[in-house]
Amino acid sequence: MSKKKPNIEEPFSPEQLEKLEHKGDKDVQLQRQKEGLFQRYTAKRDAKDIAKQVKWKRRAGVTLVIALIILLLLWIISWLLTTIGDLVISVDSGAAKKGITISANEDGSDPTTKLYANMVKDVTNITYDWLPATLDLEGFGNHNGRNYMAYTFQLTNNGKETIDYETELRAVRAAKSADEAVRIMIYRNSEPAVYAKENMGLTTADGSPEPFEQIFKKVIPDDFTVPTAEEIEAAAEEPQNKEAVEVTDEPLEIQQFLDDKVVFNNTREGIEPGETDKYTIVMWIEGEDPECIDDIRGGYVKLEWFFNIAGEEL
Repeated sequence: MSKKKPNIEEPFSPEQLEKLEHKGDKDVQLQRQKEGLFQRYTAKRDAKDIAKQVKWKRRAGVTLVIALIILLLLWIISWLLTTIGDLVISVDSGAAKKGITISANEDGSDPTTKLYANMVKDVTNITYDWLPATLDLEGFGNHNGRNYMAYTFQLTNNGKETIDYETELRAVRAAKSADEAVRIMIYRNSEPAVYAKENMGLTTADGSPEPFEQIFKKVIPDDFTVPTAEEIEAAAEEPQNKEAVEVTDEPLEIQQFLDDKVVFNNTREGIEPGETDKYTIVMWIEGEDPECIDDIRGGYVKLEWFFNIAGEEL
């Protein structure tokens, strides 16, 4: 009967121990390499994410700035269109070369080729009968009333030849159809003419267009004196005078706008060198107009007035 050999643990030889340690070192190194790769990948991914976030934030910031600039520009444009230059008076370059200038001063000082007049804000409807008879005599520049715009200027031929010039007034912009009930009176060298837009769709019983109200030229008071700038400014803040002004028996025809935008187009023939034409424009919302309704409250009309050599396009 054979006997089992006892299990005797043999010690590692130096060669075997070295192999085991070397293998352990490889395992450790491999594990460390894996961890290093993971850490580098993670760091690299984090760096990319951070870069993307920074880039996105920069783009968002630039977009926001651009949007704010656009909104600011739109606001400025809107403000310019509705407040500044509600009446713009311009001399065409061709007329300017011939020596035509305009001035808001009685002595013709500060001649220019462009003038601006501001409209009156928060107006209510009035009627022609309430307007002063002396609007063409109250001085140059703005002399607005409580509920009407009035502006006086002069045009001068500073050239060396006699010329014919053309003048055209346009209602280039209107809000809430305010131009449907507006009246525009133009004095040229103290002679008035009144313009209005045709009553849209309004007809009499026989189908003809609804006629405009009948008006007459006014009487200039004998005791009239030119008001000072302070008096004009104060009058614009006073309550509207609703007393009818004395009129003559000479009718003043209300002329219809030439079309939806053009108020009138006239030619002035033979203005000589050194000669001057004086203009006054008055605008108001006419309460007698059948289209003067509540819907036009808060509306406005922007006008542009052009002067050019007759026969030449603007």
